[in-house]
Amino acid sequence: MSTRPNCEIHLRHVEGAPEAVISSVKTERELQRLINGEGEVDKSQISQVVKKLQVVIADYLESGRDIDIRLTPLEIISAVEAAIQEAAGKPSPWPDGADARTFFIHGLYDELIQQPSNIFETKLFPDGSTRYVPIGRAVWKACLEKLRDRLSRPSGEVGS
Repeated sequence: MSTRPNCEIHLRHVEGAPEAVISSVKTERELQRLINGEGEVDKSQISQVVKKLQVVIADYLESGRDIDIRLTPLEIISAVEAAIQEAAGKPSPWPDGADARTFFIHGLYDELIQQPSNIFETKLFPDGSTRYVPIGRAVWKACLEKLRDRLSRPSGEVGS
């Protein structure tokens, strides 16, 4: 059994801390916020993600034709709603595969919630560099909400 030397860490109040320490702590906190996907949502990147999600949904729906399943707009939106809830930390509301149709809707939900691992956003870091980081939870949720709103509009309506 080894004994560790008695270590003490002394922290001064921010007012008494040297400028370099304050900026370093601030930079580390900002960096951690960026990594965690916290902070403001960069709306300029949302429309690109929504377009990608529309392609993902179209591809998934195409796969249902082989098994003669065509989802209604309400069913598609319900899968997107469930993905929004998952982005907020809530689990899927559907049991796995109660019937073929439910299984297929749940599959669309699964397809959607897997997308963040393939989507990156650009972030300006405290050191002035711009880097790609995995899409943050807040941005992901905003993308899904925008997708839901776009899917909910009557087909003749125009908008972003």
